Amino acid sequence: MSNILTINLHEKLISLLGDVSLKKLFSGTGTFYKGHMFGIYKKGGFYLRAKDNLVMKVKGIGAIPWELDGIASNLKIRDYYLIPSDYFTDENKNSILLKLIKMSLLQIEAEKLAESLEKAKRIRNLPNMSLKYERLLGKVGIDTISKLREIGAADAYVLIKSQGFFVTSYMFWKTFAALKNKYVEQLTEMEKASALKLVNEKLLIAGFRTMKYVP
Repeated sequence: MSNILTINLHEKLISLLGDVSLKKLFSGTGTFYKGHMFGIYKKGGFYLRAKDNLVMKVKGIGAIPWELDGIASNLKIRDYYLIPSDYFTDENKNSILLKLIKMSLLQIEAEKLAESLEKAKRIRNLPNMSLKYERLLGKVGIDTISKLREIGAADAYVLIKSQGFFVTSYMFWKTFAALKNKYVEQLTEMEKASALKLVNEKLLIAGFRTMKYVP
């Protein structure tokens, strides 16, 4: 794709959207709006990112999937569709192109929000916790922070032991502190005493030895 074509397409996108930036990629030139990559320039053509219900809309205007455009490429990129060039050159079709681009941007924003919310649920993101502890808790059905808060550190610890998994008392303290958004070293003596009393009561009920270790 020549620089002239890239510049012309870029200028058209700027006229439609505003602040559109470009970034060189292995597959072509990425187009970005507010940090979201919604399209790729490749050899004179513009490919719009589309997923789910937007795919039918872009195909409805004659867009072709990246892998079927007939242009040689070593990369097979999903979810990008070659927009017919007249949607850039015909002002009567510019509004349709702008609408499709905005729908693409909304999809990207929704995906990033969903990813952010999902990440926020991950137990490994709590203080003291790690992928190891997240997986261990997941084995007993505790797979989100909200579920861990609902069950509590003491019951979660006893549940893991009841399922036959090897676990040290240090995991209890890590989990207990994590649910207070603290590191173990930040626990007060009052918090430790209260937690030790609670977990030992639950350990006795479940038939386990009481815990003596306090960090």
